Amino acid sequence: MHRPSAFLWSLALLALALPGVARGQALDARRMGMGGVVLGSGGTGANVAYDAVPAPRSRDEGRSLALPLGLIQLLADPPELDPDDPDFNAFELANLLYNPPWHLQLVKPDAPSGDVTISVAKNSLAVDLAELHELFPEEGTQFGGVAGSGGFSVAVGRFSLGIAPLIHDQNKLTLNDALQGALARGEPFVPNTDYVMNDAGRGQAAVGLQAGYAQRLLGAGDDPRAAGGWGIYAGARAKALRGLAYGDVTGDVGFTTPDTLFGSSSVVLDYHALMRTAGPGDGGLGYGLDLGAVWVAGGTELGVGVNNVATRLPWKTLVREAYRDTATGNYVMAELARDQRFTSTVPATVTLNVAQRMGPWLLAADAVQGVLRWSGHAGAETWFGNLAVRGGLTYDQNRMVQYSLGGGLRLGRVGLDAALATNSRNLTRERGLELGLGLTVY
Repeated sequence: MHRPSAFLWSLALLALALPGVARGQALDARRMGMGGVVLGSGGTGANVAYDAVPAPRSRDEGRSLALPLGLIQLLADPPELDPDDPDFNAFELANLLYNPPWHLQLVKPDAPSGDVTISVAKNSLAVDLAELHELFPEEGTQFGGVAGSGGFSVAVGRFSLGIAPLIHDQNKLTLNDALQGALARGEPFVPNTDYVMNDAGRGQAAVGLQAGYAQRLLGAGDDPRAAGGWGIYAGARAKALRGLAYGDVTGDVGFTTPDTLFGSSSVVLDYHALMRTAGPGDGGLGYGLDLGAVWVAGGTELGVGVNNVATRLPWKTLVREAYRDTATGNYVMAELARDQRFTSTVPATVTLNVAQRMGPWLLAADAVQGVLRWSGHAGAETWFGNLAVRGGLTYDQNRMVQYSLGGGLRLGRVGLDAALATNSRNLTRERGLELGLGLTVY
């Protein structure tokens, strides 16, 4: 049976992963204006226990529909994909992976620029990349995320049934000390030294049937948000998953300088990688579990949700090895195994959230353990008649603080939300500014 190449599957996984790599984006304009904070009543899917919590009896709560302004912007001015075209910009394409074009980009990070300076001395070569050195942070370049929302569900009493995609992607690229020094710090290349770049990436996509159950365990009063009322809620959501695509690669590329840097010996690029891929016909039936708990007392909410507990997906994979044949000098792609059984895992994500209503104000904050590290969000909202004012902060996965503000206008049962937010979801971690819009039905 003929199978598509690993390259084609990589492109397919990239397309599937675009919603997943928006891990730092709040698609909801209301949440975006509040720093991207998780709101339990917003139906984010981060905590299944909220399925049992009564909706707030508040005039400012509704269901939002994000407007994909960034997709319109991208279609109006698409990037050049042909590497031979003079308008081709690899920096721009890479940033599309880091920052999927859902919102309208008002301020985009500039591509690294500056004069590259080359210094040659006896048995020494130094290259100063100017602003390009920002592409090589000391801790390496990495991204990753898990997305499991965007599906359809219906509630039947305390039960819920639905179908939703599950997408996981992550990648880490690092340089050894010698190459890091040469590219990031302008240190000279010297003889008899290994210069190596390592890369490890994984992506997978599945679709799942979900069955959830949530209920109130303890409490007082019919409405936990009323004076004197409170409630403790818990929920679980089981997922039966069907794998659609999988791919991983672990490899390194580098070279070793000879005894004499500018002698007759040439520098040979070595490459080695192990790849495992699977397509829609190779995915099996997997499983996963989401758990959550919420405490509500008057205007206070505390929640903890853990998604993708022990999530597993079985595959029949094609395993290949790419390397440079030292005997011939050719680069080889060798098949090691076909239909090899393999079980992948999906990292669990943990969300801790708190919200407090104080008169006309809603204050909220969260901490989210993602694929790579913790991130945090905090935001506030208040209403002046039919006009909402919002603001927030984000501590992102680049360990940088981002800022946002927004507003909303309610006209009867329909409203319009807008938000401005900074972000550093790009290769050089420079701040950009984006605009998000959304419609809300109250």
